[in-house]
Amino acid sequence: MREFPPHGGLHRAYRDGRIVYAHGGGQTNLEGTAGYHDALLSMVAELGGQRWGVLATIDDEALLTPEAEEFMHSAAPRLTAAGRAAVAFVLPQSATRQLMRAQWTRVFRDANCAIGFFETQAQAQIWLHERLAEADVGQVDQKR
Repeated sequence: MREFPPHGGLHRAYRDGRIVYAHGGGQTNLEGTAGYHDALLSMVAELGGQRWGVLATIDDEALLTPEAEEFMHSAAPRLTAAGRAAVAFVLPQSATRQLMRAQWTRVFRDANCAIGFFETQAQAQIWLHERLAEADVGQVDQKR
């Protein structure tokens, strides 16, 4: 298979506590999603098995290529197994908003983690903190 330069995807990412903030956009190819995946794994490796979440802000009309969508779908359950409890999306008000929401819903359909879509980053943060608190309780219950 021919490789292409990364296109679209992650513009910047950082971790604050147990939340990874990922800002991205653009039409994203397989190589772009692989770059996001690698960055995410390096940030959460420091958490030592704690549950974590992602707050993804998409700043323009962004869709995944079919190969990128399949990669993200296949990686989603592995990331949940690595501690991801939830993903919150803040999508732009655009003509493709519903298409983006449908695509990300497909990506996470087998991930076994919570997914939410929000108007603002503040709403997404509140929801993520709630999901992380629930996941922490679940971890304690599972250890009993």
